[in-house]
Amino acid sequence: MPGIFEFRCDHCGFELPTGWGGYMYVVNDQGERIVCPHPCEDLTVREVLGPNASRQLTRQRTGFNSYCVCLDCLHQCELDLGNEGCLFFFFVRQPRDLWSCPHCRSRKIRTVDELTGEPCPECQVGTIVAIYTGIVT
Repeated sequence: MPGIFEFRCDHCGFELPTGWGGYMYVVNDQGERIVCPHPCEDLTVREVLGPNASRQLTRQRTGFNSYCVCLDCLHQCELDLGNEGCLFFFFVRQPRDLWSCPHCRSRKIRTVDELTGEPCPECQVGTIVAIYTGIVT
């Protein structure tokens, strides 16, 4: 079970989403991404795709949204960048989203995991740190 972390700058307090870097989702028949709450992701997948969904359909219609930050405009977003940092996928697949900011279109996107231990994108003085909350999901 993964631990829950707070991600923030140790100098200016710039905050990123709390959690473990993202979340699993399943795509419904209307093309919407439905969040699969942890730890019972498989229940949501079965509710959306049906109890007898094939392994192939499940692979096609599930993904992992990573929490991301644009280094140019500081816009925070959720993008499916393939299986980067995903605990659930043991196979290689193509990303569903472009590696670009939906706000300014910059290609300088970083995931929360990539930013941890790196300079803060806001103040450039502090470091993004992962602070364990003591919660395990």
